[in-house]
Amino acid sequence: MDKPHIHVTRVKYCVGVKMRDKLAIFMIFALIIQVQPVCAAATPQEITIDIQSDGVASIAYLFPAEATSLQTNITLLGDNIENLFIVNEHSLPLEYVEGDEIAVYSLGSSLVNLTYLTPDLTSKAGIIWSLELDSPISTEILLPTGATIINLNNIPLEIDTVDDRTQIIMPAGHIEVSYTVNILDSETLAEDAINEAEEAIQSAQLIGVIVEEAEYLLFNAENLYQLGSYLEAEEKASQAIATVNTLIEAKQTAESKLAAADAAINAAREAGRTNGLDEAEGLYASAVDALESGDYDQASMFADQALEAAVSASKTTDYTMFLAGIAIVAVLVGVYMFTKKKPESTSVPDRIEFDLERLFDEHPELRIEDREVLRYLAENDGEAFAYDIRERFDIPRTSAWRMVQRLQRFEVVDERKVGGQSLINIKPVYRRKQ
Repeated sequence: MDKPHIHVTRVKYCVGVKMRDKLAIFMIFALIIQVQPVCAAATPQEITIDIQSDGVASIAYLFPAEATSLQTNITLLGDNIENLFIVNEHSLPLEYVEGDEIAVYSLGSSLVNLTYLTPDLTSKAGIIWSLELDSPISTEILLPTGATIINLNNIPLEIDTVDDRTQIIMPAGHIEVSYTVNILDSETLAEDAINEAEEAIQSAQLIGVIVEEAEYLLFNAENLYQLGSYLEAEEKASQAIATVNTLIEAKQTAESKLAAADAAINAAREAGRTNGLDEAEGLYASAVDALESGDYDQASMFADQALEAAVSASKTTDYTMFLAGIAIVAVLVGVYMFTKKKPESTSVPDRIEFDLERLFDEHPELRIEDREVLRYLAENDGEAFAYDIRERFDIPRTSAWRMVQRLQRFEVVDERKVGGQSLINIKPVYRRKQ
């Protein structure tokens, strides 16, 4: 009697499972039918654009959503999107996926509230800001505090003031709004920047910095200020300040490199490494010239080269000294033979004389110090080493180098290398005829 009872129970259980599966399948089909379509493209109900003073726009969208749609696709204004935040009508955050459109998972929601920041809707030309966009519906625009509307491409639907800010509602379609912000503040900022630039230039001049480039920028800033282009004036003045700081740093760098080169040249001379030292001195003089003219980058370059040449300078070779010794011996032998041949003669060799009066007449442009050096050369048979000239007149290396270069340009002296040093001599054309 028990077995038939058990058999009947199993049959009922199996039938119950089959009925439950059928019910589940039916419910799934019903759900699929209800959530069609899977996604829907949305047109906003409201668009509000809140423009900040720096041109960044805070945008708020309000979209209707199909409660039975899995997602809502939304096209945003602007490409650079920041601080994107999406909630539903209950202020609950909604998940989304970014792409060409924003796909918002809005199943069960009737509204989608979306906010974000973008700098792409505004541009600036001088003191004029411009807002430009295409909107599918009428759009509420809130301008920055203190903004003044310059131009609208269309008649607004409404203009109002909210918390001292201009609010306009523009019709759907292409929207262009031009405005200025805080003209009085811009004027003050420009004036402050110009004053700061003037002070920076004056301070730099006190320490010997050549600031012609910065002065030119300041001149432009002052002109722009007079024309009412305050933002451009502020920008030029700021550039002048930055240029002054750059020039000060460049001058300090050049001076440091010149000091290193000078020390290397002096060390080479004290060590007797005079071979090639004239090249270092010439480069050093060029560096000084560049420094004095305000070309600090060029001065640094020449100073580096002078330092390298001074470090590379070497002592005069033994071969050169040997030749110099032979020359001295030859001179002594010649003198001895001359005196032996004519013992009765007590005269000394005639000195070479130079017609300095003619030289000075032909070159009235010569400076006083140039004439003194030429007299010194004439007293020494028309020649002397550059080092001796510096020692005799106690003049700096660079000044002596410039003087020699100047006399060479006037074609009154020649320069040649002897034992690694510069020998300066008056041109033979100015010798007196015996």
